[in-house]
Amino acid sequence: MTDINQINDGQTLKPHWSQEQCESNSLINQIIIEPDNTEQEVQSVMKLIHRINKENKHLRRLAACIESNSSAINSTFRYYKMRNILFSIITAGPSDHLIDYLIELDDLNDMLKYFKSLAVHDEEKYVTELYNIGRQKLIEESDDLIMKSTNSIPPQELLDLCRSISFTPIDTDDIQLSGLSGFRIIFDWFKEQGFQLGLIDSYATKRGMMVHKSLKLLAEHLRQKSVRRASINLLNVNPCSSSRRSSLSTDTIKEHVKIKINELGRRFVHSPVFGRRESLSKPTLSHLPKMNVHFDFLDVEHAPPPVSFTDNRETNNYKFLLDAFIILLLRDLDLLFYVFENEYKTMVLSKLMELPLTYILEEGQQLCEAIKQLPGKIDTGKLAFFGLFSIKNWFHKSESTLTKFYQESDVSSRYQFSGILLPIFEQSIIECFHLILYDVKNDSSALSEGGGVHPLTIHVFDFIEDLFDYEPMISTIQFTNIEEQKIATDTISLSINKSIFNLNEYIVNLIQSLRMNISHKLKTLIPDHDKTLQAIFLLNNINYFFKRLEHPSLLAIIEKHEPNLRSDLRNIIKISVKMYLKCYTPMITNIQQMFDYDDLHHLSDLQLREHDREQLKTSFSMVNAAIDTLRQQHLEYTVDDVLLRDQLRTQSKRVILDKFQIFYTKFAHKHFTHNPDKYLRYNPSMLDNIIDTFFE
Repeated sequence: MTDINQINDGQTLKPHWSQEQCESNSLINQIIIEPDNTEQEVQSVMKLIHRINKENKHLRRLAACIESNSSAINSTFRYYKMRNILFSIITAGPSDHLIDYLIELDDLNDMLKYFKSLAVHDEEKYVTELYNIGRQKLIEESDDLIMKSTNSIPPQELLDLCRSISFTPIDTDDIQLSGLSGFRIIFDWFKEQGFQLGLIDSYATKRGMMVHKSLKLLAEHLRQKSVRRASINLLNVNPCSSSRRSSLSTDTIKEHVKIKINELGRRFVHSPVFGRRESLSKPTLSHLPKMNVHFDFLDVEHAPPPVSFTDNRETNNYKFLLDAFIILLLRDLDLLFYVFENEYKTMVLSKLMELPLTYILEEGQQLCEAIKQLPGKIDTGKLAFFGLFSIKNWFHKSESTLTKFYQESDVSSRYQFSGILLPIFEQSIIECFHLILYDVKNDSSALSEGGGVHPLTIHVFDFIEDLFDYEPMISTIQFTNIEEQKIATDTISLSINKSIFNLNEYIVNLIQSLRMNISHKLKTLIPDHDKTLQAIFLLNNINYFFKRLEHPSLLAIIEKHEPNLRSDLRNIIKISVKMYLKCYTPMITNIQQMFDYDDLHHLSDLQLREHDREQLKTSFSMVNAAIDTLRQQHLEYTVDDVLLRDQLRTQSKRVILDKFQIFYTKFAHKHFTHNPDKYLRYNPSMLDNIIDTFFE
């Protein structure tokens, strides 16, 4: 044990005292040995008095030093008394005796300062090592306390939270059981040492990993099992749990350690754990808002892989992730009021959000990329594409709640995820619009059966009408427009502008692209000699164009941007009808040739010449063949519109039926054959009925 004579203001006293004693003895001996030398005797006495005064000052400083370091001395005596036991206590960790453990560490810190002042290096080194072990054990204990309250939430439980109409506040009993009150005590102890940032990082990282894992488990669950989504409308906030937060900060944690504090009388009574936090004055976002429930997803047994989906399954699943993300953040924001002072709230939450926000961002990017790669975004993949709008709508409906969350959490714009995620989906919508336009222009699908309305035509107009339902959202989409501007001969300037997506212009471009594609199919997929099929194909598609343009919203756009379009379509329909009626030309030509022959030769009703009989046989045979051809052709033709179908039949009868009636009446009764069934196969009534069967 260190001798008490070693305690002074920082120097060892024993050598100093020995030197002074020798000098004093020498002076006394000089006085005794040389009694007759008065002057020298006086000088020696004065030196002795001076030395005595100096030693008196040393003694007074020593007394003051001993008095001021009584606590350190007591700690030192206790340290030597419990030296071996103290090692076991510190290395064992705090366990259930956190307050006692912190007291031991404080004593070690006092001893460390004391040994440093005495320059007792061996003991200083030993105490430093022991003190560092204790701090590490505290860190490990804080990690354990965090992990006890940081279990990932099972997917089904998280789904139930997403569907619940209110958010259950954190139970103060759970707070006590979880040990977060103990974590708060450890945090405050480290804060006094100036090492709180490490614990903040540890807490935020582990809580962030919990949120991330919970979201991943939910995503896997949603992919494996179809779930009907109850969409949450995050608008109304119930602030009824604010009083719970305040009461917990002043009562629950305080009571948790109150007995220990009273017994030990340590300085923890000055910790913020035991004071009311001013930051807890009625937070506005302590509850999950009420929701409006609607189901927008049909039950399916199993979901296909994400890259092969064609409906809104994946976008609905992503909205589940957003719901869950908000719920988990609300829970952690609520928890922060119990664990940290207000000054650390933003720092903790920002760090906590990093990992799950990165995951949500990556999932959103993968979803957008998968939708962009879908081959049929206006038909088979239309629901998936419009699912992007439902995600945008989620942000719109959640705007007020998210704003309150940002305000209460006070996170920087870097962590305001609506400003991070929403532009990704808006940009994806814009890119999909351009891809759809490209697909319509370059569609190389086969001709529709029988020249009917091409599926592309139907899909484009269905898609356009669907867009009108999303017009309010589309009108808010901004995109970056980069334009090259030539300033000088060799200088190019890039002009970057934010523009609002113009839906009307896009629709006009889409219709123009469709017309171009239909014209291209007409020229490349139908032989040039098959004018009838060309006419049928044009009639079906242009007539469909014309009918779909009657939609009020679409008509308003067309009249503004393409005022001549409807008249152009009417002209195309008229031209196409004339082109179609040319299919009767072979029959009309044969009939007219027979009329001309009769005018020239004046066929008799009684006896016909052989040449006349052959001419009639040939004429009726060719008419029969023409009717056979018409019947066969029209078995392959399709006219989808009933009115157009009736119009073509009526026009056909006007073109051919009267001529055939005259032809049949004039020549059928002549005796030109002994086999009338062969040549008189069709009469006007039969032809009338045959025309009525066309396009069925």
